[in-house]
Amino acid sequence: MPDYIFRGEDPIAQPAFRILAYWPVALQDPVMSQGLVAIFDSFLQHHREALAYTVVADEKRPMEGHEASDAGFADMRDWLATAAKEWPATARTFGPISEDTGQIVVPSFRVEQMADLSIMDISVPADPEQAVPLANRVTEILQGMPTLYAIMGMGFFLPTSLEELSYVFPRGSVRYKTAIEFMAEGPRWCLRQDIGNTFWDEMPEETDGIPDIGWRTIVGAHYLPRLGQVSIDAEGVTVDQSGAMLIVTAGAAPIWGDVNMGEDISAYRAVAEALAPARASVRPMLNGLFGAQVDDPDGTDRVEAWYERFEA
Repeated sequence: MPDYIFRGEDPIAQPAFRILAYWPVALQDPVMSQGLVAIFDSFLQHHREALAYTVVADEKRPMEGHEASDAGFADMRDWLATAAKEWPATARTFGPISEDTGQIVVPSFRVEQMADLSIMDISVPADPEQAVPLANRVTEILQGMPTLYAIMGMGFFLPTSLEELSYVFPRGSVRYKTAIEFMAEGPRWCLRQDIGNTFWDEMPEETDGIPDIGWRTIVGAHYLPRLGQVSIDAEGVTVDQSGAMLIVTAGAAPIWGDVNMGEDISAYRAVAEALAPARASVRPMLNGLFGAQVDDPDGTDRVEAWYERFEA
């Protein structure tokens, strides 16, 4: 198991199994509400006893944390099902504050309405036996939603209170090649040219697209014309292209791709190669995927090395 990612002497990002999902429609869309309630119910089924706090905030409700309770979860569920949820709006629940780090710990569930994108970040303990059943259920639900992109796998959870430190990343993937390191908001800089604040007119040769691949990668209809019919001849890789999205899984269970342990990442490499036409160029990622790295030579080098880490 990896250690925390540190900034100086301070541990900031916890190793976790992560599920990130993105939709170009509002949370209040009925299909979104139905799907998010189902995902939330599944999350609670797996992790209810480890949760310590809830937050529900929108234009009528301040950003205040409350101790976890049945009433609080019912309120959160009702908000996901019925509230207008106009931007800015969020619903979150997460584990206790760690005595070692002074920050919250996983499990964590967060959905957020942004100005032009809806996002979800689920981070749970990095135990495949617990994580895979939840991931499989979430995958089923995502197929009934207008999912633009989703990624699942081992990675590092940075609490929202520390998201200004996203520029510290990527760090872990030097050793842990398959780690998901970007934070929930980061992909809006590169996913689609009509989303986010990237100045695409200043770089017409660059392309939008998905930022990364994981143990499981879900690619929505927006990108499918770039890919055509996907076939990946690699041991353990499964491809489901039966609906309006592509679902690719790199093995029966997620791994860290630990270089020091010699973990085999050939399945991930095969997935990365097959999905490369749907991936964004690296330059727009420098604008915000890991904070603003475009004017930082060290940050640029780290992001470019991370971008190419699955190339043989």
